[in-house]
Amino acid sequence: MPWELILAKVFAIGILLFGAFKIIQKVFSEQYNLLVASFKNKHTVTIGISKKGRQLLHSLKDDQQEKAIVIERTAEHANINSVKKEGHLVLIGDAEEKNTLMEAGIKRAKRLIVFLENEQAVIEIMETTQEIYRKCKPEQLLKCYIHLRNPRLIDLMKNAGLRFEQSNMEMHFFNIQKMVARAFFAKLPLIFRDKDWNIQQLKKVIFLGYGEYAKALMIQTLRIFHLHEDEKLEILIYSDQADRDRNNFKEQFPKADHVYPIQFKEFKGSYQELLQENQLQQDNQESLFIVASDDDQSNLNHAIEILYKTKGFSSFPIFCLNTEGKGLRSLISQEEEMDRLYFFGNMEDTCHVEFITGEKQDILAQAIHDDYRKLLAGSSSESSSYTSDWLTLSEDAKDASRTQADHIIYKLLLTNRPLIDPKDEDLDFNTEELERLAIIEHNRWMAHRYMQGWDFAEQRDDLLKLHPSLIAWEDLSESERQKDRDTIIRLKTLFAALKK
Repeated sequence: MPWELILAKVFAIGILLFGAFKIIQKVFSEQYNLLVASFKNKHTVTIGISKKGRQLLHSLKDDQQEKAIVIERTAEHANINSVKKEGHLVLIGDAEEKNTLMEAGIKRAKRLIVFLENEQAVIEIMETTQEIYRKCKPEQLLKCYIHLRNPRLIDLMKNAGLRFEQSNMEMHFFNIQKMVARAFFAKLPLIFRDKDWNIQQLKKVIFLGYGEYAKALMIQTLRIFHLHEDEKLEILIYSDQADRDRNNFKEQFPKADHVYPIQFKEFKGSYQELLQENQLQQDNQESLFIVASDDDQSNLNHAIEILYKTKGFSSFPIFCLNTEGKGLRSLISQEEEMDRLYFFGNMEDTCHVEFITGEKQDILAQAIHDDYRKLLAGSSSESSSYTSDWLTLSEDAKDASRTQADHIIYKLLLTNRPLIDPKDEDLDFNTEELERLAIIEHNRWMAHRYMQGWDFAEQRDDLLKLHPSLIAWEDLSESERQKDRDTIIRLKTLFAALKK
């Protein structure tokens, strides 16, 4: 027999044996994973191993020394090996199917994190999980952390979840864009204090680029960025599709222009025109400049162009959304000429367990809500939609406390108080400070109501979203003014309660 034929046969047999080995290995590996999963108890189940999912799992291992069970739909996903190397167990399957969730030990899990962009898939997964818990009624409490962008969907899911309130499940919702916006505006006063910049000089907030992140930042600007008694601020958004973006935002938030004047402008690629329009080619400390499209590369390109076109004759800071470029951020931070460029929203800060569960981020908001409920005990002056326990509150009602909490650091900044862990004496305000902060607090409260679609009427109507206090400070009754003063006065009681 010719040696070539012998070699071909040997080669063919080798390929067959290798193929058989890979099949056996795969089958064995899958069975082994299922066996290991069957022994897991009080564990975390996560869905998907995208870049965000992988970073979350990395945080779970480093911050909480926990190894999760991950459900991934794609068997050949590029991140599988890196996730496995950290000790997490990867099960290949569709998390929308009951069998897959059962194999992941969902009945014995303590936590389920569904961090997907596809909202339909998120809802299907939660429906299947609720069905399992409704039928089996496990003793183990399952805390579900669910990523949804649309607050209306959140309220729909929350109301649906009430049907299964006896099934030992808790549903918590998070929105990464909204959380990035809150984190950005929480850090901004610290930067201004560190650089000795006067935040009250700001008269304009400029956004270059528009998307889900920019919209969340805009909403947070309108809700908490209140620095003056007379509300001297305007918002400009430079967008590739300004007319469409303006119409969409106006339809969703029809009362937003009651807060600040808002302009959507077409950005046609001319940085020079943008700079001239906003007088940014001189030393301008009156503008907060934020580059925040949903695309990291576009943001970086925009930020660097603006930086270099104003180099040497302007010192205004440029805040740039950058979620994934860790190495690039590190490289740029070493360049002195880049010291005006501030990155935010990076994945290492946002895709970790604490940020997603929001337990620390909402501590102050929950304390404000609990304090509010105590003050209203026995009173019928407030709607029940604002006085139920935190877990069952609507997102609108939660945001009322969140925005009040998020603005506290600005009140401290405006009165030159310590921004972190203020002492009791730091929260004693003189008469002038108290009146000034009360006016700003009233403006902030009105802004939040306007963003939720409320308007003025002489008689309050929660169904029609009408409120008699949506008027200027000088037109308020003295009793209504005192409510705003009391909000400032009770900061000391609030912080004292948190320290216990």
